[in-house]
Amino acid sequence: MKKYLLLFILILFSSSFFAQEMGSSPIGQKDFQLWLDAGFKYKVNKKFDLLFEAAYRRENNLADINENYIEVQAQTDPLKFLVFSGGYRLSGWYDQALVNRLFAYAKFEFEADRFRFQYRIRYDYNFNGEIKELPANFRNKIKVKYRTRKFPLDPYLAYELYYRTNYQDRRFSQQRIDAGLDYSISKKQSISAYYRYQQQLNAVAPAQNFILGISYSIDI
Repeated sequence: MKKYLLLFILILFSSSFFAQEMGSSPIGQKDFQLWLDAGFKYKVNKKFDLLFEAAYRRENNLADINENYIEVQAQTDPLKFLVFSGGYRLSGWYDQALVNRLFAYAKFEFEADRFRFQYRIRYDYNFNGEIKELPANFRNKIKVKYRTRKFPLDPYLAYELYYRTNYQDRRFSQQRIDAGLDYSISKKQSISAYYRYQQQLNAVAPAQNFILGISYSIDI
């Protein structure tokens, strides 16, 4: 078990160091943000689910609204360790404009003892009829979660790296590091709280965001 955990930690930190080497040394604006979201999952059958989510985010040290969005996605798990999903998001951001997003991802996960390891590769395509050059990204994310025995909270760590595909020279654009706790309210309800460090990469003065997030979900 220890070798899997050590391998994950090595991958997480080596990815972070590599991304920072690709970025710039000057530090830009620092900001504290709050991200809230809630969603529900409807199980159509054993292999197919529909998911709906709404979110509210604040920025500028909580003084201003950052983004609101609604999202719908379809999800299937053809194999025990594999999940495919795709969906659509409508959000208000980018100077208050409405932005459309299409996304798709594949997620692989396995368990070893009380640890759950997860890797997800995702592609986001953002578009708006009046705004050109909105970012499109490949997002690679690794996550490890520990299922506690008698304690109600399950801790996890995650690292995500963005690679922008529609920039003139294509580049790593952002990284995220998460530390969080999952709590099962009941068999069908759960809540998650996390602290996220988010940093721009390959920018003259990369912005850094320190984010407190809370997510609620329910199965219906």
